[in-house]
Amino acid sequence: LDGCWSIFVFSCFIYVRGFMTTFFKGYLFLVGLISIIMGLYGMFWPDFSWYPPFESIERGTSLSNFIRTISGVFVASGYILIRFIFSSSKVQLGTVLIYLVAFMLVGKFSGFLYDGFLQHDVIAFCMGVITLVSLLAIHRHRKSLLNYDL
Repeated sequence: LDGCWSIFVFSCFIYVRGFMTTFFKGYLFLVGLISIIMGLYGMFWPDFSWYPPFESIERGTSLSNFIRTISGVFVASGYILIRFIFSSSKVQLGTVLIYLVAFMLVGKFSGFLYDGFLQHDVIAFCMGVITLVSLLAIHRHRKSLLNYDL
């Protein structure tokens, strides 16, 4: 019976591993989807009364603009998580940074629309645009250096 036991355990491990991989992918998909939905609500909803911890935050403050900026990071993180689940290729670090900065800028821009222009936020937005342009330029430069004649 000891010889049969190892075959049984090995076959059960393979079955559970396949099921758990599917379970983990489903869980990560739900987390990514919730991140995208919550981030979009945070960026484009006029006030924060829909989320109880943020009920007391008033529009036009630097805190509300910060929440909208971080909401953009949530959208980018959710998108990258879902892309990671369904993609067979590796997602490069440069691409991840580009998505994070781009969605952060979308959140910052929606903060301008709902909360107005504060000096600190305008400076942060300009620095974010410079960062995004720099990341895109370096990413394109590195892609042109790749040798596809392997």
